[in-house]
Amino acid sequence: MDARADDLPPVTEYPDGTYSAGSGTRPPIGVADILESLRRGWRFPLYGLLIGLALAAVAFVYIPTPYKSSARILVDRSVNRYLQTTKIAEQPTFDEGEIGSQVYVLSSDSVVIPVVRALGLAHDKEFVGLPKMGGARISDYFGDLKRLVLKSFGADSGEAADPESALERAAAEAVVKRLTITREDVANVINVAFEADDKFKAARIANAIADTYIATSMDAKLQSTRVASHWLQERLVELKKQVADADKALEEFRTANNLKTGAGGQNAESRANLNAQLTNAQIATAEAKSRLDRIRQRSGEEITTLMGTDALNNHAKGGLTSPGELFSLTNNELIRLRSQYRELSVKAGDIEAQVGEQHPVAVKLRRRADGVRAAIVAEEQRIADSYANEYQVAKAKEDELAASAARLFGGSDATNELRELESTAETLRNLYNNTLQKFKETNTIETGSIPVQSARVISRAAPPLAKNSKKALAVMGGSLFLCLFLGVGAAIGREWIADVLRTPKAVEQATGKKCVVLPMIEAKSGPIEEYVLDAPYSRSTEALRGIKALIDANRIIHGAKVIGVVSSVPREGKTTIGANLASLMVAATGARTLLIDSDFHVRKLSAVMAPDAREGLLEAMQNPVRLPWLVSRRQRSGVHVLPCVSPTRIPNSAELLGAPEMAQLLAAARKSYDCIIIEIAPVMSVVDVKMIERLVDQFVFVVEWGATKRQVVLDALSDAEIIRDRIAGVVLNKADPVALRHVEAFNGIQPGDYYRD
Repeated sequence: MDARADDLPPVTEYPDGTYSAGSGTRPPIGVADILESLRRGWRFPLYGLLIGLALAAVAFVYIPTPYKSSARILVDRSVNRYLQTTKIAEQPTFDEGEIGSQVYVLSSDSVVIPVVRALGLAHDKEFVGLPKMGGARISDYFGDLKRLVLKSFGADSGEAADPESALERAAAEAVVKRLTITREDVANVINVAFEADDKFKAARIANAIADTYIATSMDAKLQSTRVASHWLQERLVELKKQVADADKALEEFRTANNLKTGAGGQNAESRANLNAQLTNAQIATAEAKSRLDRIRQRSGEEITTLMGTDALNNHAKGGLTSPGELFSLTNNELIRLRSQYRELSVKAGDIEAQVGEQHPVAVKLRRRADGVRAAIVAEEQRIADSYANEYQVAKAKEDELAASAARLFGGSDATNELRELESTAETLRNLYNNTLQKFKETNTIETGSIPVQSARVISRAAPPLAKNSKKALAVMGGSLFLCLFLGVGAAIGREWIADVLRTPKAVEQATGKKCVVLPMIEAKSGPIEEYVLDAPYSRSTEALRGIKALIDANRIIHGAKVIGVVSSVPREGKTTIGANLASLMVAATGARTLLIDSDFHVRKLSAVMAPDAREGLLEAMQNPVRLPWLVSRRQRSGVHVLPCVSPTRIPNSAELLGAPEMAQLLAAARKSYDCIIIEIAPVMSVVDVKMIERLVDQFVFVVEWGATKRQVVLDALSDAEIIRDRIAGVVLNKADPVALRHVEAFNGIQPGDYYRD
């Protein structure tokens, strides 16, 4: 029977837990894979760590550890706040944004260049010229290299034509590189730190930068004050002329209209009183008109609306005479009537909803509501009439006072013009006085009689006691971490580039077949080919039992007897697996098992299982009847071995395996044995498997753990597609027991006492 294993579903476990046919793609790398890769390639992280230590030592020797000195500046807002509070000056205090901008001012050319000039840093070899070993910075080396490359290609390096200016600019850039400006925990405190090879120089430059910043800030404020003072002076001249012109126009108008009086005269006092009365009368008229308009606007609204009664009460309480108080009482009565109307309407609506509109009670309630509505309308009309009367009285009083003012001032046009002239003159005079006051304050600040300094040094830089080693430590730590990281990456990358198979999941994904892991086995008391008899409770024996279970399932269902053991390349352990699988077949069920060595090229199985044989497979193929006399029986396991005995290598071995004689031999063996295991030459080495594959019911495919590449396995299965369809299972052979335990422990698998080697 040509039984095949393709009835068993091929399985491949993907990351989401599903299974599908093998696709040949790599499975994703998990944490367990990474840890196992690091365990196997532990030398790479170790080498990386050692290299990092060496680089750190070099960095510690050659990277300079300069002295770092710091000064602190307080952006003092108390002086400006005092000037504002006492009305002496109105300069705004610094806000958070302005304090943050001072960090950039401290490192600007306006501060750095004066320091370079004052301390002569343009001729200091520490800041200009070629850097020296031990005192140079990495950035200095890169800067010199950049200038050298630009010069070699004839490019403009941007250097100034004046050598002195070029030195000054180079020194300024070097100072900025060594300068650190930071804000402290307190928002208005700025820390100025500078690094130099000499501790006294570091303190001197830090103090110079702080002092220069204070002086520069003071100069900028004084310059701004001078500009403001000059502008205010010009503005005062202009306002003084405008005030004089306004006073002259006012006096001329008074003379022309016979209104010229002293400032404290009786006529002026009468005019002021009359103006006040007229103003009050106009306000009273406007208020009365507003109330009357509101009443008239509300007269057409829904009767249940409160028609501004609260506003009317407020008007009445705001100082009205007795009619206003009467209105307030009336408005309270109106509120009561509206409340009564709403209650009657609600009751009538409820009764109509229950018994209908024609019910006597509903009709009675509607009539009472209509009566209340009529009372509300009448009350509103009385209120409107009262407000209209009040408006007429206020209007008449306003007209009377306006007529009196017209007689006093010689007419309304003259009055309006006089008021306009007086207002203009008064406005210009006030503006002139305010501008004069600001000019005096600015002039006082400019002359230096009032301190306006907004920043001061609260802690001057002192020579540090020790060098600043933080940068060297940072470089050391960075080199150690980087080299260790590179070592870890090299270990993982080596595994990724090698692309070998180490886990059942990877094998199942590549082949689409069930895979069992067989740890590396070592011979006990007997030969390694009979290891299952020496260690029946070992993990390796249990793995072979898993393969046997897959073979038995096919044998029971389809009657498959002939099992081929094959691999992609030589030395993957197919001989050991075939021999132990045959021993396990006999030991487990007592099945009559025949082990055939069909590898005419190497004949390793014959050498270890039947070393004394003089005849074997070739003779059995010529006369299958002689098969019982050509096999060698293993005394311990009871396995019958048909060796391949030939003094030389046979050139036409593939044709022999595919010949009819081989088919006749296997047909005779099927009658005498329950299980026939054939070791076949590797797929990628010779074509023997392609010739014998039609005679084999199912295959056991052997892959060496950590040695066979994924692509080799894929190529082998692609080259022999019939084998792929008939694979009962894949054995991942020679697995590292320690690595296997680590992976299982990571996945939470603890075999316990079930395995005993």
